Amino acid sequence: MMRKNILKLASLSLFAFVIMGCNEDFLDTTPLNEIAEDAVWSDRNLAEAAVLDLYQGTWAGTLTEEETSDAFTDNAVFTHPGRGVDGYTEGKMTAGGNYMTRNWLDNWGALYSFIRGANLAITRLTANEAGFDQAFVDQMLGEAYFMRAHFYTNLMRQYGGLVLLTEPLDLDSEANNPRSSFEATINLIVSDLDQAINLLDDAPVSPARAHKITALALKSRVLTHAASDLYDAGKSASVSTIAAYGNKELVQYTGGSQTARWEAAKAASKALLDEHAGYKLDYTAPASHEEAIQNYDDMWLQGDENVDFIWGRLVEEFGFSSRTYDGGDGWSQGPGMFALNQGPNGYHEWAGTTPTEALVSKYTMSDGTTFDWDNPAHAADPYTDREPRFYSTILYDGAPWKPRTDDVVVHDNFNEIQTGFYTFSDGTIKNGVDTRQGPIEDWNGSRTGYYFRKFSDPRLPASWPNNLQKIDAPYIRQSEILLNYVEANIELGDEAEAILWLDKLRFRNGLPGVTETGDALKELYRRERDKELVNEDARLFDMKRWLEGPYSLDKQVQTVLIQADQIPGTTVTNYRKDPAAWDYTYRPTDIVFENRQWLDKVYFLPIAQSEIDKDPSLIQNPGY
Repeated sequence: MMRKNILKLASLSLFAFVIMGCNEDFLDTTPLNEIAEDAVWSDRNLAEAAVLDLYQGTWAGTLTEEETSDAFTDNAVFTHPGRGVDGYTEGKMTAGGNYMTRNWLDNWGALYSFIRGANLAITRLTANEAGFDQAFVDQMLGEAYFMRAHFYTNLMRQYGGLVLLTEPLDLDSEANNPRSSFEATINLIVSDLDQAINLLDDAPVSPARAHKITALALKSRVLTHAASDLYDAGKSASVSTIAAYGNKELVQYTGGSQTARWEAAKAASKALLDEHAGYKLDYTAPASHEEAIQNYDDMWLQGDENVDFIWGRLVEEFGFSSRTYDGGDGWSQGPGMFALNQGPNGYHEWAGTTPTEALVSKYTMSDGTTFDWDNPAHAADPYTDREPRFYSTILYDGAPWKPRTDDVVVHDNFNEIQTGFYTFSDGTIKNGVDTRQGPIEDWNGSRTGYYFRKFSDPRLPASWPNNLQKIDAPYIRQSEILLNYVEANIELGDEAEAILWLDKLRFRNGLPGVTETGDALKELYRRERDKELVNEDARLFDMKRWLEGPYSLDKQVQTVLIQADQIPGTTVTNYRKDPAAWDYTYRPTDIVFENRQWLDKVYFLPIAQSEIDKDPSLIQNPGY
C-alpha cells in the first residue's frame, strides 16, 4: 500500500495526531493550549501538531450539515423552515444576522482565529530557533502558507477585500486593522500559494494534507474567481449595490485588464492539468450509458482512492468529529450522517437539502439534447433516457434504491423511490411512501419530489446510527480544475481548446462532443459545471461570480406533481413503477415555501455588526 501522511483530528480539544503510513500508529501529544508557546516551537512533534491543528479550520467537511451550500442556490432547497436559509434566499440578511452560519465558508471570527494560528506557525518556523532540518521546515511552512491561503480564499469569496493579517498580532493590537482592497487580497492569497508550491515541491502526496498539487489546484480556483465578471468594474456596473458603493476597491478590481486576469487563470489551471492526469479522460467517444454512470459513481464513492480526488476530508482517518465539530461520541456524526441528513423519509431519513426541478431540468437527454417540459414526449416520461449523471446524482419517482427497513416493506417491497400519488382501479389512493403525505415521518418528506443520491452510500442499509457511511468529502477535485481551464479558454476566445477539454469530461460522462460556439458554448459550459460539481460548494460561488443571482434565485422552487392511475384491466397487488399498469402524468408546479427573490446585496455577505463594533475601521459591504 502506498505510504502517505494522513491527518486525524480529535474532538473538543487541541489534540493533533500524525498517522504515518497506512497503519494505526500515531503520535498523541499534550493539548497544545496547555503548553508554553516556546516549548511548542522547540519540539519537532509539537511543531508539527501545531501545523496540523490548522486543518481543524476545515471543520468536519462539506458533507456535515443538513443545509448544504446548494440550498442557497437554484440547485436545491432546504426542507425545514426556521434554520435561517431563507435569510439568504429571500435577501433578508442584515449586519445583525448573517444567516448562513457555515463555519468553513463564512464565519469571519472563527476563520480569523485559524489565520492567526497560521501566522504564528509561519513566524516561528521562519525563525527556526530550534534548528529543525530544512526539509521539515519547508513542509511545515508550505502547509501553513497553504492553509492561510485557504482560509483567506473562503472569506474572500463571501466578503471581497479582507483584513490582511500576516503576523500573529496580540488581541490588543487588532483593534485598528482596516480592510485591504480586493486586488491586494487576491495578491496575498496567490503569493501564499506560490510559496506553498515552492516549499511543498518534495512533500509527500496526500489527499488529506497540502502538497504541491493541492496548492496548484487552489491557485487555479482563486484566479478563476478573481477573473470573473463580478469582480470586473465594467461587467458588474449593472449591479445596483456595487454601482452605488463608495468603496468599490473592496469588492472588485478598479483597474487592470480582465483579459490578463483570465490569462493568469488559464496558466494556473494548465499547470495543474500538466501535473495531474485526472480520471478516465482518455475517451475519444462517449462512454456507454452504464459505464458513464459508473464513472461518475466512482469519483464520489471511491473518495481519496480515486485519482480525481485532490484534497478533502477523509472520514476513516479523521473520524466523525473534530475540535471544531462535536461529533462521534454524541448524537451527531458529521459527514457520516450525510445519507441520514439528506435521504428519503420513507427510509426514516430527514430530507435536509433536496434537489429542485431547476437542477433536474439541467440534465439533458442521453443524446445531449435539452430536456424540455414543452416537449410532449419528455413531459410524458421525464425520467427515462436522461444523461448518465442524472441517475448517479438524483433519486426520483421509480428510482431503484436501498432495501426498505422492516417496518416499511409493507408500503414498498420493491425498493423504489415513491414520490407520486397512485390511484388504484377500485378507487384506493396510495400516497407515495417518500412524500410529505406518506405514512412514514411525513414531516421529513421532500418538498420537491426529489432526493440526492450523490454522496449517499448505496452499499449501506438505512439503519443509522449503526452503519455510518464513510464517503470522503472533496474540497477540490481535478474535474473542477479542468472546468476552470475550459472557462478561461472560452473567455479568451480559444473555443477549440475549450471544446477539446470539455469533450474529455463529457465523453467520460457519456455525452456527445460539443458543437456549440459563442454564447451557446458558454451556457452549455456553465450548466455542465452546475451538474458536475453538485453538492461540492461550487454553485453558490459560481452563480455570484457569473452575476447569475437573478437567474438562480429570482424564481420560486418547483415540485413535480406525479399522478398515476391504474390502467383498467390490469392486475396490481402492490404498487411499483410500471408504465404497463399505470397511466402517469407529471406537472411542474411552484411551491410557496421560500419566497425566493434576488437582491443585489447578496452578491456579498455583510460583515457582522459585532465585528465592526470591535473594530470601527472596518467598512461594511454594499447594500448593508
